[in-house]
Amino acid sequence: MTVADATARTSPSASTGESPWDSQHQEFDYVVRDVDGHIPEGLRGSLYRIGPGRLEIDGHPMSHIFDGDGMVSRLNIGPEGVHYRNRYVRTKSYAKTSATRQPPKGFSTQRIGGALANALRFPENVANTSVLLHEDVLYSLWEGGRPHRMDPETLRTDGPESFGGALKRLGAFSAHPKTDPATGEVFNFGLDFFPRPMIRCYRLDSGGRLHGIATVPIPKLGFVHDFALTERHMVFVLGPLVVRNPVPVALGLRPFDDALSYQPDLGTTIVLVPRDGGPQQTFEHDPLFHFHVTNAFEAGAETVVELVAHDASRGWTGWNSHLRDFRNSPGPAFGGTLTRIAVNRTTRTVQTSVLNDRGCEFPQLDQRLATTEHRFSYLAEASTPGGDPDSVTTIDHRTGSTSRYITGGGNSVCEPLFAPDPDADAEGRGWLLSLEHQAARRTSTLIILRAERPGDGPVATAQLEHHVPMTFHGTFASAPAGSSVRTQATS
Repeated sequence: MTVADATARTSPSASTGESPWDSQHQEFDYVVRDVDGHIPEGLRGSLYRIGPGRLEIDGHPMSHIFDGDGMVSRLNIGPEGVHYRNRYVRTKSYAKTSATRQPPKGFSTQRIGGALANALRFPENVANTSVLLHEDVLYSLWEGGRPHRMDPETLRTDGPESFGGALKRLGAFSAHPKTDPATGEVFNFGLDFFPRPMIRCYRLDSGGRLHGIATVPIPKLGFVHDFALTERHMVFVLGPLVVRNPVPVALGLRPFDDALSYQPDLGTTIVLVPRDGGPQQTFEHDPLFHFHVTNAFEAGAETVVELVAHDASRGWTGWNSHLRDFRNSPGPAFGGTLTRIAVNRTTRTVQTSVLNDRGCEFPQLDQRLATTEHRFSYLAEASTPGGDPDSVTTIDHRTGSTSRYITGGGNSVCEPLFAPDPDADAEGRGWLLSLEHQAARRTSTLIILRAERPGDGPVATAQLEHHVPMTFHGTFASAPAGSSVRTQATS
């Protein structure tokens, strides 16, 4: 094992890995020696995970899980073994806070120095939310600003990306782009508030060129984290989580998340934006509190969206309080229910149905089925109400059956990502990959589960030499046929 960047260390206040939300200040590059079980012959490629790696700086804690500097982990997997590498995204914020040893202006974290130090400052781009791999470029994403371009193997940061100037003004590029598996095109959006609040819709082509598709005016600036993609539409489910009073934030008196408010009287607006241009369709629905989407597809006259809906009775303040208190009580913030919304474009009616009543988040699918009807959904679940996500679950929508792997021992899991079996074309034939935080050992392990039956337990695990803080999102990239895993660490 080698530590690649000694400057990534902090003072003796560095956390130990007892909690999945502890910081990891070191950068590693090594071959994982402790592998239990048999890594499937067909499983070869790179698993990328990203999340807030640095949640305190020199004894100064971040006030919210959204505010930690982005750290990317790459696990290169193959029959020969597993290689681990992690790197912090070298954003301007990372460089500045590493020098000053003070936290940045964040979603909830205030800069040291009171109102004058925070007035008229937008949260810093910490590039910590998700990753996109497109045309051999890895992008680290943070929805309030530009993505950062990275080398997919070394994880070297090459700087912020504007796609030849196509990202203008705020440069927002959402953390949840969607790739059409049939065309290879990537669709995404960004919020903007000039000259009025709006959503800017984009298409990233196979040559890496970004094209504007449409703008969606919105009456109030709100928190729009995700969207859905079908073969014909970009689908926005705009719940009533909106900016209520930005003045104290602008004056530096309050953090940005204090300006958000859940206003159920506004209801939910669903907007269908044609991928190839044309008039948008808008539908009104009951208020809905959600963040993450699994998938969407067209079924005759209906556009069907699957997402995780949260209990809105606590409002934004109640839900957000758990992410502010992420060191002690984050669990309830991850306890949504898997839900489908069917929008009939002819009758203009909207129907909602609950698919799974266990607390869950981070929904995923076999990405080869994206934009079309899918049979299986994969979830990070909590085995007890209000608990941390400690289970990886597969739901079969055709049979109604469920298979669930539960960690036990106070361990927790992150978003499960599907890796396809190259020798099987059927949906769901492959493996689910997740990082399991092992509280007692203060380390993390890669778990490999059969996607159809995660309840059978891991077919293989790769025990890391350290812990990885709870990650938000990631992607899996299959390796080309005939390639092999890197088995030599580099400094």
